[in-house]
Amino acid sequence: MAEKYSRHLRFASVSNFRDIGGYRTRNGGTIAWRRVFRSGEFQHLTGNDLQRLKEEIGLASVIDLRSAMEIERHGIGLLSEADIKYHNISFIADGGDRKADERRFKEFKNMGEFYLDLMPQKEYGQRIIEALEVIAIPENHPLVFNCAVGKDRTGILAAVLLSVLGVEDEDIIEDYSLSGPYMEELLKKINSDPKASQAAQPLPEYFWKASPESMALFLNTLCEEYGSLKGYLESMGSEPSLIERLERVLLS
Repeated sequence: MAEKYSRHLRFASVSNFRDIGGYRTRNGGTIAWRRVFRSGEFQHLTGNDLQRLKEEIGLASVIDLRSAMEIERHGIGLLSEADIKYHNISFIADGGDRKADERRFKEFKNMGEFYLDLMPQKEYGQRIIEALEVIAIPENHPLVFNCAVGKDRTGILAAVLLSVLGVEDEDIIEDYSLSGPYMEELLKKINSDPKASQAAQPLPEYFWKASPESMALFLNTLCEEYGSLKGYLESMGSEPSLIERLERVLLS
């Protein structure tokens, strides 16, 4: 796939920032470049990086997938002062019950199993639809959606969005795997800080990876259970017009 633009955009204060444009669809279309991006959190956003976001891509909106607790603890940095639409749509399951996540990390063998355990929850599915509705509004573009590190919650939303637009599974899996090098950098940084390293110890080794097997399991299982990702959204109560509206604003 020839890239018209650079997929990865490097910022000093925001990690794992990249464009999800350029992927071909089964019907011969292409996801438009420079419309929708994915990234890690913005809490350390610098003035220079904010200026680049405004001038280089004309960023209009942010969808923050972190929980209210994360935002209260870490904030949103300079986004609070910027003329950029801010949406907080928390992709947090079980009402933020940390014990539920601890159970998942103990029971599961990869992140794909973790993601699949969240998807049947009605509230979780409705949050995915809410985020897609924001993406479907052309006035919100260019837009970026983010979580803490830009791999898991962001990865779920990116996978659902690309799938319902008709992108092949192999490209969705590749897009997910692009978070791998960023996770390696993050883990090295954490391991160099004794306090951070100790806090990260309860997390399993697979948490720090963006393995193709995890995303393949996620996509294959949802398609087996719901027929397609479109079928999943319908089961969660999406409007019949949602996919058409997403296609209209994102396919070229």
